[in-house]
Amino acid sequence: MAYNVTNSSVVTTTVKRKFKNIYFYNPKFFHVFTDWILETWGTSKKFEKCAVSSCIVTTGTVPMENIDAIIFKPRDMRYCPPTKPPGQVWIFAEFETPNYYFQTKCFHALKSKVNWTMTYRRDADFPIAHGYFRKRIKLKYSQKELDDIFEKKHKTAVVFISHCPVVSKRLQFIKALQSHGIQVDIFGSCGRRMQKCDNGGRYKNSFNVSGLVKSDCFSEVLLEYKFFLSLENSLCLDYTTEKSLHRVMQHPIVPVIRDGGNASMFHPPHSYLHTSDFKSVKELAEHMKMLSGNKTAYLEYLKWKQNYYSEDMFSDWNSAFCSLCERLHNTENHRRIYRDIAAWHISPGGKQACHGPTDL
Repeated sequence: MAYNVTNSSVVTTTVKRKFKNIYFYNPKFFHVFTDWILETWGTSKKFEKCAVSSCIVTTGTVPMENIDAIIFKPRDMRYCPPTKPPGQVWIFAEFETPNYYFQTKCFHALKSKVNWTMTYRRDADFPIAHGYFRKRIKLKYSQKELDDIFEKKHKTAVVFISHCPVVSKRLQFIKALQSHGIQVDIFGSCGRRMQKCDNGGRYKNSFNVSGLVKSDCFSEVLLEYKFFLSLENSLCLDYTTEKSLHRVMQHPIVPVIRDGGNASMFHPPHSYLHTSDFKSVKELAEHMKMLSGNKTAYLEYLKWKQNYYSEDMFSDWNSAFCSLCERLHNTENHRRIYRDIAAWHISPGGKQACHGPTDL
């Protein structure tokens, strides 16, 4: 069986023997894969900088029995792949919580078929986060620069929301904050629309796995505000998205995080407020008011930026695929099977991964 590749450095006779074929089963439903691949389908170009680079992301022109690994998102699939050839690796990839697809037929038909996982969960085989923090080589932000940042912030809180009725009831949470005197500007589908911050741009900025997205509408908007309301659509184990990671943390603003993750595992100390650290919404609101009127106290939450900076997911996304390629060439040392991937995602260890709000 010949495989049609566009990379002239790869000859047909070596593809079967040396190169591993990776197939995105349903890429059209998830922009991030196509944003990453760009024009390199059918080549090994995306793996050139990996320690093990002999992997190809196919376009589906290879017969299923010649595919070495399938990556798929059951949330967007009516039916699972019909059969699993011996030795083929199935990889469950999902970046949303089970709240939004727990009834999907394919999701529950994967018992003893999934080998590896690629999700936001920290216990996934290939964990993917929406940002990381690195230590600076040189100190940044003098005290004067921090003072100038504070002086430009004339508004209290801002939030961007594209999905309104969600299980975390975040709009109700915002109303509760407002009832205790916190001024909140809401942008997106659930508030005022902002053309330069449309959903298309938001998605690309959220992942930026291509490394090509440089500008961000947040750069102008967030300078005016003291707080960004990082309110997730679900309160689930490890579910922490761009709302409180690089997309927001790259800017001089304090996120108010409401999620089901452990913020101390994702964020620098004293860089955020987490709603679960307060006994009530009223107590949180009072603390926000205090910080808004106290420059010294507020700027303590920005001092981490002097020694650290946030980075998007580009390098770690590529590292994950380098690891994937390496594993495919050494599957004997990475044998694994998930007996029930739905149970792993919905109720790991017998405990529910998601819970409803308890602060309203």
